[in-house]
Amino acid sequence: CSWVRCAVPFHPMCGINGLLVPGGAPDPGIVERMNARLVHRGPDEGGVVSLGPVALGMRRLSILDLAGGSQPMATPDGRHTIVYNGECYDTHLLRRELVGEGARFRTTTDTEVVLEAWARRGPAALDALNGMFGFAAHDRTDGSVTLVRDPIGIKPLFYWHGPDGSLAFSSELASLLEHAEIPRRVDHASLATLLVDRCVPDPYTLFDGVRQLPPGHLLRWSADGAIRVERYWQLRVAPEPMEEREALEELRARLDASVRSQMVADVPVGVFLSGGIDSSTVAALSARAAKRPIKSFNVGFPHPDFDESTIARAVAEHIGTEHRELRVEDAGFDPALLDRIVDHVGQPLGDLSCIPTWLVSRFARDEVTVVLSGDGGDEFFGGYDHMKWAARVQRVAEGTPAIARRMGQAVLAGAALVPSFSSGGGIAERTRRARKGLALTFCDREEQLRQLMSLHSAREAAELLGEREVALHPWSPFPPETLDGLAPEEVAMATLAQTYMTSAILTKVDRMSMAASLEVRVPLLDRRVVEFALRCPLELKVRGATGKHLLREAGRPFLPDAVYSHPKKGFGLPIHDWFNASFWDRLSDLYRAGSPAADLFDRKALDRTLSRGRRAQREGARISKQTAAARVWLLAQLGRWMERFGVTA
Repeated sequence: CSWVRCAVPFHPMCGINGLLVPGGAPDPGIVERMNARLVHRGPDEGGVVSLGPVALGMRRLSILDLAGGSQPMATPDGRHTIVYNGECYDTHLLRRELVGEGARFRTTTDTEVVLEAWARRGPAALDALNGMFGFAAHDRTDGSVTLVRDPIGIKPLFYWHGPDGSLAFSSELASLLEHAEIPRRVDHASLATLLVDRCVPDPYTLFDGVRQLPPGHLLRWSADGAIRVERYWQLRVAPEPMEEREALEELRARLDASVRSQMVADVPVGVFLSGGIDSSTVAALSARAAKRPIKSFNVGFPHPDFDESTIARAVAEHIGTEHRELRVEDAGFDPALLDRIVDHVGQPLGDLSCIPTWLVSRFARDEVTVVLSGDGGDEFFGGYDHMKWAARVQRVAEGTPAIARRMGQAVLAGAALVPSFSSGGGIAERTRRARKGLALTFCDREEQLRQLMSLHSAREAAELLGEREVALHPWSPFPPETLDGLAPEEVAMATLAQTYMTSAILTKVDRMSMAASLEVRVPLLDRRVVEFALRCPLELKVRGATGKHLLREAGRPFLPDAVYSHPKKGFGLPIHDWFNASFWDRLSDLYRAGSPAADLFDRKALDRTLSRGRRAQREGARISKQTAAARVWLLAQLGRWMERFGVTA
């Protein structure tokens, strides 16, 4: 293992929660119970403080200044108190500024730096923070509490605002539900969105009335119980002219600085290594920065369509890491795995890679406490193929006459009926793709992305829900003017970066790693790298049929050629082979008459979906098997979620 020790202040990952009651005194026992549900996020220490109408709690996973930095933490005069989950990098610079203003520090944690900056500057302090975080700050003077979530949404923060003005918040949904007054009802618009988009986008959750603070936002709770949510950071794509050579040098320098700063810890640090461009680049830079060989971790499967262990081993040998590989053979259905995902995500998530992420996180935690990952490269540097496909059909749509558009709507309606579990090759698959592509020609860009990412079409979701129309939550988190003049690929990248990446990918990484008490840091989402990516022109990101051009070139001097000839694979597993008789029996039981989920769907439409899943598992090609398995797995999560949390339809 390898780690860097220096005087840069850092704090552990943790979980935070709180209960605020206007004009009253919250029961600290509720906050203690919320804390108990977050022990996996912070197994080393916990604390609760009562401040009149405010009770704040936290759990701590120690990373640096292991003996100090206990929370909740207050300023010396007791006016400001904070509970903080996250990491802010390079806060030694901010610390130096604050010392110059008269601040005196008792610990080497970034918690105290954030607290002091907030006490002196208020929301303006957020401009100086580079990291992943969610925190709550109490001001004794006016009794207010402010919740803040990091700009990218790497760390979570959920809340419920009661009819009496009370506010409960937590890092995880299961912890939040320890407050018995929070209703446990399905939000049906969120359910429809989940079925189509595979996730519930911020600020919504699948619980009616429960929200997640969006990335780059803060929430201020006043002592009278009123709340105000406002944006403090906006993702803006603003490409500038750049020469490729200078841009490449700048990107390498920013990546190197990001990786080095995120390796600082008093505990062992490793790296996730899939063998893809993003994780390999991060791993190579980590290996160069470490004073002794760093450990890399990979999970492999016996199926070649899902296995990248060979290329990961080649990269590890080339860059000199101590490589660790977890081999996962075909397995049967494990009910405990389903429960673990439901418990820690807190709601269903249609991302099959939750499972390998949990497996490799638990595997890595035996040897390290922190790992670096390559998440974020696709969204900010143009790595997804569907971005290019959406751009092609959008350009066709711009010149389409009105009459053809009307014809296109009929094609779109037909395309929604084409089963996405059709053959992975041959005429049937080519026909399906052609019809879907033609349909996309007549959609706006948000709808293009939705169809290209969807698990069910909106029409299929409507059939399942027994409704004629399905109202989906809007995807785009941007004021329209922020997208003016951007190319379709840039719109796609920006939209996915603040929707699917946050609500699915980063959710999966945070919940599954923290379930194993493992901290995952994401250097490609460092502020320095993101700010560069937002300025980088499209032609340096997407070059012909090649995505992530500049990011690919940034790592080329350090990586073997095989990385660049290796086809891109998603991080998944052959779950369709895990669905044994026990799984199908359990799924049937979850939707039996009288079960919490029994009345959620139209019975005939549900039976058709499950029958298709069984048939695809027996007879389908790989693509059709995996697509059907993803749908069925989402339904299994949904049924178990309602059963486990006592949710009503």
